[in-house]
Amino acid sequence: MINVYKPKLAVVVAVSQESIDTKLIRFRFKELKDQKKFDFLAGQFMQIGLAGYGECPISICSSPFYAAKYFELAIRDVGQLTHQLNQLQVGDEVYVRGPFGNGFDLGAIGAKNLILIGGGCGFVPLRPLIVDFMEGRLKTPKLQIFYGCQNENTLLFKQEYAKWNRQAEFGIILDLPSAKWKGEKGLVTELIKKHEINSDSAVVLVGPPIMYKFVIKELLNKKVKPENIWLSLERKMYCGHGVCQHCAIGRYYVCKDGPVFSYAQLKDIPNAI
Repeated sequence: MINVYKPKLAVVVAVSQESIDTKLIRFRFKELKDQKKFDFLAGQFMQIGLAGYGECPISICSSPFYAAKYFELAIRDVGQLTHQLNQLQVGDEVYVRGPFGNGFDLGAIGAKNLILIGGGCGFVPLRPLIVDFMEGRLKTPKLQIFYGCQNENTLLFKQEYAKWNRQAEFGIILDLPSAKWKGEKGLVTELIKKHEINSDSAVVLVGPPIMYKFVIKELLNKKVKPENIWLSLERKMYCGHGVCQHCAIGRYYVCKDGPVFSYAQLKDIPNAI
């Protein structure tokens, strides 16, 4: 029987600065056998910890295709633990558990057009889907990416934008850009209003909770079906296994039953989003 509470050691193999407060860190399990057995779905998360600082849930942002070689986490410096994680260097070790939760339902997406909508650091779990599309592993014929962020300094994965622009419909909008910004200004809902959206598209939405109800309203106005809208509710999670009950929403536990849900599952639960 697998003990889900027993952590394993992972070693840092690469670190890059992605934004003013976020680093992309690549890990491998210290034991080769653990890495070879490792597998996950886009949308799942890991519990990552340091002795003396505790642990926290972080979404995996690398492609599952490379799971037997490595996994990547984009870690934002927002607290004591994440600050320490942002100091990691190649060769350092951390404790990890997981993966946990449900991933994005690629079977439900199927051959539909796929729309990815991300807000701020919530954009992180969408990257595995983008990578797999760029490398030809998704069946979807068309990919639209709408990314809303605060300013240029907080944008993630900037070195990948040129490739995304060549192969997908990619739009960025900033809420508080500098005077030098020449692109769209405002909220991500403005991108949805301006772009043509197929009503039978599958939509994956990840971002701050306040963003969800406004984005969903625009999608419903575009006649997208509730069952084709998928959200990630990464909040109030701790244990990662539905025991501490901190993440209860209606009859669901975000960490165990989610973090990915369809809007059809949540729309009738008060204060779910």
